[in-house]
Amino acid sequence: HVWPGLAGSIDVTRGPAMSYSDAWKVTVKGRGGHGSQPESTIDPVVLAAHMIVRIQSLLSREVAAQKSAVITIATIHAGLKENIIPPSAEFTINMRNLDTEVREHLLAGLRRVIKAEAMASNAPEPEIEELYTFPLLVNDEAETDKVIGVLRGVLGEDKVNEKPAVMGSEDFGALPDAIGVPGVYWFFGGMPPEVMESDEPVPSNHSPFFGPVMEPTLSTGTTAAYEVLMSRLRAK
Repeated sequence: HVWPGLAGSIDVTRGPAMSYSDAWKVTVKGRGGHGSQPESTIDPVVLAAHMIVRIQSLLSREVAAQKSAVITIATIHAGLKENIIPPSAEFTINMRNLDTEVREHLLAGLRRVIKAEAMASNAPEPEIEELYTFPLLVNDEAETDKVIGVLRGVLGEDKVNEKPAVMGSEDFGALPDAIGVPGVYWFFGGMPPEVMESDEPVPSNHSPFFGPVMEPTLSTGTTAAYEVLMSRLRAK
């Protein structure tokens, strides 16, 4: 996968390499009414705000500092007019982590917080729709050693770097288990030296400013894939 590393380089991780990812849509139910009479309503906007703030405390107070986890709430939608309290609100959750036990705890914690905040506001139980789940991507350590050896032999020692796990996610993580073979997933950089050396933040994947240079990005990516594949075929 191309990413914001130096063009011409390869980055690879041993063991857990990319995180689980779980996405939900939450529909908060209230009772709509006029903004001048909030006492006759159950305001789903205020309720959703309480949920969103409380959810972040799951990370700061229920996950050990040595563990990695991220919860992002990037969309919230409610209402059509400034003086009308709507009957419902919606927001989405994206959660990422690298540990199965942490994941299970946070999934349960999310449901607990969402339901408890609704109960505290005397609101109906919210609807939770599970949108998708990406598995933990784990690189086989023995095969990773072989891949690193092949790539350093072809590209040079200084072009192949070992990196810690990242919190991005990939459905590639499901493939090795599905077909019963070990897997190795690596990144190839696409940024020119002047971008990497700039004082400005390097644009990340999915940023509108992320623009890999054609070369040596393309030739490095194709060479890496070809050489690793051929090394496995020759071994057979």
